Amino acid sequence: MKKILIAGGTGFVGKRLVSFLAEQGYFINVLTRKSMDHPSENIQFFKWNIEQQYIDKKAFDGVDVIINLTGANIAEEKWTKKRKQEIIDSRIKSINLLYQYVSENHLKINTFISSSGVGVYGAVTTAKIYRETSEMGSDFLASVCQIWEAAAMKFQDLGARTVILRKGVIMGKEGGMIQKLTPLAKQGISVSLGSGKQFMPWMDLRDLVRLYALILSNPEFCGVYNAVATEQITMNDLSKTLLKSFGKKSFLPNVPAFIIRLLYGEMSVMLLEGSRVSNEKLKSTGFSFEFDTIEKSLS
Repeated sequence: MKKILIAGGTGFVGKRLVSFLAEQGYFINVLTRKSMDHPSENIQFFKWNIEQQYIDKKAFDGVDVIINLTGANIAEEKWTKKRKQEIIDSRIKSINLLYQYVSENHLKINTFISSSGVGVYGAVTTAKIYRETSEMGSDFLASVCQIWEAAAMKFQDLGARTVILRKGVIMGKEGGMIQKLTPLAKQGISVSLGSGKQFMPWMDLRDLVRLYALILSNPEFCGVYNAVATEQITMNDLSKTLLKSFGKKSFLPNVPAFIIRLLYGEMSVMLLEGSRVSNEKLKSTGFSFEFDTIEKSLS
């Protein structure tokens, strides 16, 4: 089986992906800034430091695939000027360091899989359904996604098959949005924001890791794909379904948009706006979803 290098393998998605691929028989080298003292037979951890431009060279031994999952959480803090730069640097500097190391050491990398977000289309709520060929947005998050993708595409210059997944909200109980909203829903509190009519492209974490496995085994995958489920849901739909999963109903109003703007400033646009995103290109590859409705996912 292939040996895979995963950068950002200790986060919400990374932990699940590392364990899933290891169960499939892959050998995984994980780049981490932290000390990890529990390697297994086919999972090893290696240090790197992006600011110091350092990677443990042993991390690349036998590797011909790199999966990049790095990037600061865009919804963790208000978008101050400093935080915006952290969001950009955490994505671009990590890819640039990987690219520089592979290029300077003339390493043969067959496949590079990187991340992006559906935010590339802009924070708007419209009737339009965005596809991979649609025009991109011009706000902060859209700009971040565009330079993020451009950095990843440089791996094509090294002869690597390059795949970029434009992800929506990832649904999983171990982290992300659902982990934050669950305590409120259990108390019967509505978790919808603003009008609640904003669309929220999403994908179940269990389907996402299966998608990575398919990309690894199918060389026909190349270029950009929207990694989102088929069901188009709004924030109101999510709130109702999440409450229902705990046997609850809420008669409380949505959190008003002006409160969200006061609390989160510019970042509020990603919470209050959202459009539909097509996954037809992804489904044309033969990928099938096991959790293609929000009800299936949350149950």
